[in-house]
Amino acid sequence: MSRARASCALLLLLLVGCCKRVESSECQLLLDHYVELLLRDDRPKSTAGEVLRLQQDARRKAQQDPAFAECSSRLSRRGYECAMQAEDANRLEQCLL
Repeated sequence: MSRARASCALLLLLLVGCCKRVESSECQLLLDHYVELLLRDDRPKSTAGEVLRLQQDARRKAQQDPAFAECSSRLSRRGYECAMQAEDANRLEQCLL
């Protein structure tokens, strides 16, 4: 294999790795993170039990939502990583635009 071909193959592997699709389990984690951030803003004194209950409610509702079902195919890896690092709900929403 020529040096140019090897370089192209390496570049292609790097690009494929960078474009790894978001998995459905990651969409669930993102939803949990979003609920947690919303509660932090709206109800800062929520207990861990309340947060968990609302996350479970959000997951049940998301299962009924066709748009959420497309999460793993529509959300970019970059958008996901940005959203998971967001420290407030507004920033998370901006990452998903």
